[in-house]
Amino acid sequence: AVSALIASLFAVGAAPAAALDEDSKPNAAAATSACVGDATGDMMFSDVSEMHTFRADINCLAYYGVTIGYGDGTFGPENDVTRGQMVLFMERAADVAGADAEAVVGDFAMSGSDPVDRGDMALLIARLLVSATNDESPVNVTNADDGTFAVEGVTGDAVDYFADSRRLQNRVKDSAASALYELGVAKGTGMGYFSPGDSVNRGQMAAFITRALGHTSARPAGVSIQSDEPGEVIISVRDANFQPVANAAVDVFTARADQVDEAFNEDGSCNTARVIPVGNTDVCEIGALDAITGLDGDLEPNAIDVNTQAGGTTVWAWTGERGDKIEDGGAGIARINLTDTAPVTALNAKVTTDMTKGAIRAAFGSTITVTIQLVGANDANAGPGADGASYVVFVRSETNRTSTGAATADHNAAADDLDTTPAAVDPASTIASVTRNVLPVDASGKATFTVTAPAPNNADDTDAGSVDRVRVTYTVTQISGPFATPGDSTSGQAAVTDGTATITFSDALSVPRVAVVTPAVDYLAAPTNGAASNVVTVTVTDQYGKPVRGHMVRLSSTHSPVGADPANTSVFPVARRTDSSGSVRIGYTYTGGGSVESIQANTVTDPDATFDPTATTDDIGEAKMFYWAAPLRPTAPATTAEIATGVDLRVADADRNTLVIGDAGTALQSVVYDDNDQFVIVNGAVTSNVTLAAFEAELAKEDAGAANDIAVAQYNPTDASVVARFTLTVNA
Repeated sequence: AVSALIASLFAVGAAPAAALDEDSKPNAAAATSACVGDATGDMMFSDVSEMHTFRADINCLAYYGVTIGYGDGTFGPENDVTRGQMVLFMERAADVAGADAEAVVGDFAMSGSDPVDRGDMALLIARLLVSATNDESPVNVTNADDGTFAVEGVTGDAVDYFADSRRLQNRVKDSAASALYELGVAKGTGMGYFSPGDSVNRGQMAAFITRALGHTSARPAGVSIQSDEPGEVIISVRDANFQPVANAAVDVFTARADQVDEAFNEDGSCNTARVIPVGNTDVCEIGALDAITGLDGDLEPNAIDVNTQAGGTTVWAWTGERGDKIEDGGAGIARINLTDTAPVTALNAKVTTDMTKGAIRAAFGSTITVTIQLVGANDANAGPGADGASYVVFVRSETNRTSTGAATADHNAAADDLDTTPAAVDPASTIASVTRNVLPVDASGKATFTVTAPAPNNADDTDAGSVDRVRVTYTVTQISGPFATPGDSTSGQAAVTDGTATITFSDALSVPRVAVVTPAVDYLAAPTNGAASNVVTVTVTDQYGKPVRGHMVRLSSTHSPVGADPANTSVFPVARRTDSSGSVRIGYTYTGGGSVESIQANTVTDPDATFDPTATTDDIGEAKMFYWAAPLRPTAPATTAEIATGVDLRVADADRNTLVIGDAGTALQSVVYDDNDQFVIVNGAVTSNVTLAAFEAELAKEDAGAANDIAVAQYNPTDASVVARFTLTVNA
């Protein structure tokens, strides 16, 4: 019998399994952690630096009382764990996890200061998880009759093992190491090894135990909240001993992440204009309709809509007695910010450069980085598929000279350097080099390459009118067809967007090219009488994207609706000069009613010269639009006004609860809403009555000023008690 037992301990299991390699991944890692909320606080050990690898694990272990350090303010993270210490650590961890401490360490010899090795550590932690988990747990760790450990649901060739553990340890300890790998508790020492005979220091021990606690019911005292899947949260309620609290009523509410600072009023109560209850409950109040925790002390509400345009959605959770309301501004209440973390499917490969915005030239010797990035819907960054993704990059360089003599009226070097058309360049050119490379994208879906060019060594560089150029053209193509090479994978490739471009390197002198207009705000109230003031900043840059100092700038504008109100006028000062940053602030006055103003910046070399509205354009070749809005007023003797058919939404200002609306060719108007009003969203065939917060969340998705329509009914600008109705029609 003894011989049979020894044989079973050292026999290699018959079930198929795979040795760890660089592609192996844990099959049952915990989706949530025990180290959240209050368990992330600093426990102030003097010998655990902020940069220590296991700092978070050590602090978490101390929070749960599994360790108290040495009593002198130190923890000793590099000290070996003795067998006696290990017993104490595991007994305390078992209490926190709701496990049977005797089943974990009952037969483990307390032999004083002898160090614990990694094999023994894995054995005890596997026992802890067997005692603390069951069929109701997210992951169940089992112990077979022969003493071997397994993770329920991970069988056959899905089971990974450490090569040295399989070779050096008995079957029970090897299965413990393998199970801890699948659980994400043991990560090995590299190259697929576990090093079972190596000692364990106290920092490593903290990491082992805290990762294991993530698979148990151990969570901080009170309420904690975590996300296990995109848009989903797990809320845990625990008592002072970290044990589950069943049937606890939990109030859950959300707000746009960019409005968190407005979620609570000055008196500490919830701002119902900004927060939304989850479920049919009273917001920020413990009531009869609030969901309750299960026997495991956890609650998983329905999926939450993540507002990606607002930077995500913040979720709060708390518990109390029926009738309790939030009065402390959210202090001490568990919260989490949810972002759209679902894997993004790559639809295209977008190619961009780090050239300064507005630049059409690069200086000789400078380096331009070109980035290939996989993107999915809404231009979100995407990762590669299972087979990866690679792209072929061709780069061709050619030199060119615009002039071999002095500049003339017909052939001005500076003017040529502003011209982006090939016709302006001497067709006589020399191909300097052509290269081809295959670039794989990394795990984030990105690959980069650089483009540069040294100045040509020409004999006539001293010619006053000569400008040297090197044109570098790159072409990025997905691997397919004639571009494919042996061994290249064509699966999962995303088509390339804007994959060909030319970067021209030049030695021409700086020439002002772009004047960018930036208003301080997007809109202002149109003056009811007299004039109103506005301020814009104009930034002038040259062909290299560098600021131009000391350049004269003049403003001009047109107004729409054209002819509807000839009194709409703007009065601009004389030309102003840019500062060292290439910028100048220009204030002006506006007289008139609600209108769209098209502001242009015109650079001039002579402030007394005849005004030329075509002298320059802004950064995208279009004027900057600015909105003057007149408040919507009822027609006497009525007290309310309405816009029944809906007009274009131009500006949505959630900070001031203000909308600027008006179709092209009509006067712009502004309306103010509050939480006393009614809100409706029409999206295709679906019409929904929504809360103020949901209405603003939809407004935040607005990408273009006139993409959606707004209709207004029963609007009284002077009496906020009158319930107005705002209908937002979402245009696809």
